[in-house]
Amino acid sequence: MTNHLPALQRQSSPLLTVMRAAGRAGVAVLLWGKPGIGKSSLLQALARAEGLPMETVIASLREPADFAGLPIVREHGVDLAAPAWAVRLAEAEEGYLFLDELTTAPPAVQAAALRLVLDRVVGDLTLPHKVRVVAAANPPEFAADGWDLAAPMANRFLHVEFEPALDDWLDGMTTGFQVPTSGRVLDFSPVARAASRAQVASFIRTRPDLLHDLPRDDASTGRAWPSHRTWTMTADVLALLDPDDTPATLLAATGLVGEGAAVEYIAWRAHNDLPDPADVLADPDSVAWATLEPSRAWATLTAVTAHSTADGTKTGWRAAWAPLAVAARAGLQDVAAANARALLKSRPTGERPPASARAFLTVLADAGLIPQEAA
Repeated sequence: MTNHLPALQRQSSPLLTVMRAAGRAGVAVLLWGKPGIGKSSLLQALARAEGLPMETVIASLREPADFAGLPIVREHGVDLAAPAWAVRLAEAEEGYLFLDELTTAPPAVQAAALRLVLDRVVGDLTLPHKVRVVAAANPPEFAADGWDLAAPMANRFLHVEFEPALDDWLDGMTTGFQVPTSGRVLDFSPVARAASRAQVASFIRTRPDLLHDLPRDDASTGRAWPSHRTWTMTADVLALLDPDDTPATLLAATGLVGEGAAVEYIAWRAHNDLPDPADVLADPDSVAWATLEPSRAWATLTAVTAHSTADGTKTGWRAAWAPLAVAARAGLQDVAAANARALLKSRPTGERPPASARAFLTVLADAGLIPQEAA
């Protein structure tokens, strides 16, 4: 009998889907669950199913130097040597790093692991971008001599509660435990990521108080909460998920910005049916700008700006100005100005706005909405 714990496909699919999407987006995942329920077995099964190596590091048994690097004096100075597990992952070029018992690691060890979790750096060694980081922790009531995660560490993870279903375990004991499966994870696309970030930016324009909301109690700061970082991570993970896969998208967003902000954002996104940015670029007059609600105007132009600049080409950058000019003529100068400032910041070297946008820029500059030199 194998010791793999169960994963009921109907219930575990969103979890596995989110874990795969987060790994592809470079976002670390933290599995919260009682001791002995199979957190490590879940990751072992996932790594085996994908044919990837997995390195397990028991954080509670490590020293800060295991993450910060061991100082070695050489002729040219001091190197920070990475441990063997990091070297093996670097040589494999991809795989899973499993940080177990994270909340029973002393605060000094957790602090040393900060750079590893966010930047994939161990000592002087940078791990390949295809190395996925997954950690596991027991809730405080089940963690002997444990510590709450410090806010900087907690804010670097996508937090997921893991509790296998009873029926899953019973079926597995009877017929054998099955390898867990996941839903569809999309390939990385700079255009899709830009569109997803534009959606998040548009939402935050309507709810700026949700951009950064640090909880007041230690227990909550050790879980998911909204910040500049986690909203960016949310956009990047959601860009890799099927928009119609509501269980997975809600699980991902909740694990990064917390339940309240996530539910509000996913609901806003579902009801904010926007025109395709490519269609707006092809025909800026196809949008009824004069009657468009301000929030939808913000979202539409932000999506157009993000779409046009995603590939970094001069052609895309110049094309973005036409919808802004049309929207400004329809009375949406403030909305157009905000996106004009964003476009000017991403201006390719040597480029200037097209002639068709010059009059529009002059109006914005005269109104003090953009710098005079930009016009």
